[in-house]
Amino acid sequence: MKKRLSSVVIASTVLLGTLTAPMVAMADNYDTQIEQKNSEINDLKAKQSSAQKQIDELEASVAKINKQANELLDQQATLQDESVQLQKDIETLKERIAKREETIQRQARDVQEKNQSSVFIKALLDADSFSDALGRLKAMTTIVNANNDLVNQQKADKKAVEDKKAENEKKQAEIAANQAKLEEQKGTLEAKQADLNVLKSTLAAQQATKESEKEALNAQKAAYEAEQARIRQEQAQVAATRQAVAQQASSSQASASASNTGSSSSSASVSTPAVSIPSTPAPAPSGNGSAIVAEAYKHIGKPYVWGAKGPDTFDCSGFTRYVYLQVTGRDIGGWTVPQESAGTVIPVSQAQPGDLYFWGSRGSTSHVAIAIGGGQYIHAPQPGETVKVGSVAYFAPSFAVRM
Repeated sequence: MKKRLSSVVIASTVLLGTLTAPMVAMADNYDTQIEQKNSEINDLKAKQSSAQKQIDELEASVAKINKQANELLDQQATLQDESVQLQKDIETLKERIAKREETIQRQARDVQEKNQSSVFIKALLDADSFSDALGRLKAMTTIVNANNDLVNQQKADKKAVEDKKAENEKKQAEIAANQAKLEEQKGTLEAKQADLNVLKSTLAAQQATKESEKEALNAQKAAYEAEQARIRQEQAQVAATRQAVAQQASSSQASASASNTGSSSSSASVSTPAVSIPSTPAPAPSGNGSAIVAEAYKHIGKPYVWGAKGPDTFDCSGFTRYVYLQVTGRDIGGWTVPQESAGTVIPVSQAQPGDLYFWGSRGSTSHVAIAIGGGQYIHAPQPGETVKVGSVAYFAPSFAVRM
């Protein structure tokens, strides 16, 4: 009996030592992991602060670009008004010149047919007195001066027409330069916005990852604490068993057997959240020229708004981009310069329906339209106008791109 009692006591002691050692090791391990996660979270907070500063700078840059674009649009509207007024002035001068030219030609015919110089001499010779002669001379001088004034005014008006034409051409050049700058601003704006979106997405992904890791860590910690509680319970049971064995050999054997049978170790498992990998969408089918033209016609009459990408308002490159997205599913770029590279450059004379027309030099184009055939195109022209049909005969493009 004493031998069996000693065996039970020895077994209980060994079991107690076996349970205590892993518990200490596991505590140290989790404390280290928790400290490491706290350090990672603090690092992330520092990165978030730095990233937010970059976001603020990018948003300020975007706001500045939009302000500059609005200033350019105001200048564009002023230039357009001035150009329209110059056109009206030129037309008025042309009408005045045409009427005056008719009067001058009629007077020239009268002089030639009636020999007006002889008439003037006869009028002087027929005067009744010297004062009468002076009066007739004054009247004839007035007529001659009036004719001279008429001719001089005609010359001045013709020069005014040429000056206003030159001034209008200068205004049109400024308008084209401003439009090119607006397109360039839009490209810069899109790049800044893309950087901003990437930065925000990266920050959100990092935040989500760290939050997930933090939740997993909390779950592991809870499981660890539950395991510690179970181990402490088993230790208490073992200690009670040792004490009972020392007092009563027969009852300790039954108690130890019941305790060993009733105590079963359990393990906690921590699930790792699955990572979903987004699938790459299948490319959309390509359209054709007639489909593109048909889509473009759907938007006739919609207002021009700088930077607008549809479907209710457009600017020139926003319109072409939207039409191609609807028909082909292909993004040809958000402003004129990337759209130039979306296909093959061809002469304007070879453009087919669905091709793109561009105005300006490659790399700094100011306008884009969709060819519809017959030397015509559909485009979103400028502020104050709507999507409409235009003709190369009145506003000729610089080159075309086969899409």
